[in-house]
Amino acid sequence: MFAGLPGIGVGTLYYVLVALWMPIRELGSVVRGTSSLSRWRLIGTQIFYASGIIASIAAADRIMMWSLHIQTKTSVGPARWIHDGFKNNAPQSILAAPIMASVVLLAVVLLAVQLMRLYVKVASRPAPAPARVAPGINTESVEFAE
Repeated sequence: MFAGLPGIGVGTLYYVLVALWMPIRELGSVVRGTSSLSRWRLIGTQIFYASGIIASIAAADRIMMWSLHIQTKTSVGPARWIHDGFKNNAPQSILAAPIMASVVLLAVVLLAVQLMRLYVKVASRPAPAPARVAPGINTESVEFAE
């Protein structure tokens, strides 16, 4: 892992992806007729914040390039340096894109959460009730065929 700018890690990636997913998910509520103006206002606010995060990361990249007097259109950072170092040996290397580490980590965390939800759902299911027998029937002497 590389030290980088605060606010561009796994948590921020998750937040931005969820904020961008909110309007798509809300369309289901629109179809069911359960959507409201206050929910759309919240969605708009979250998209505004997510856009601000994306814009601030892009601005930080441009400011770093300007301060280092780099005139190219490519970005500056560990991803570019690693890619430049590996492009002759392994142009398709996963190491050439450190953001992939955040994406993979986020996918593993989300998968673990879903597996735990499934486990809790199955574990908390009540045990099946024993079969009821009519009163007066002796179940001790009943033989079952195998």
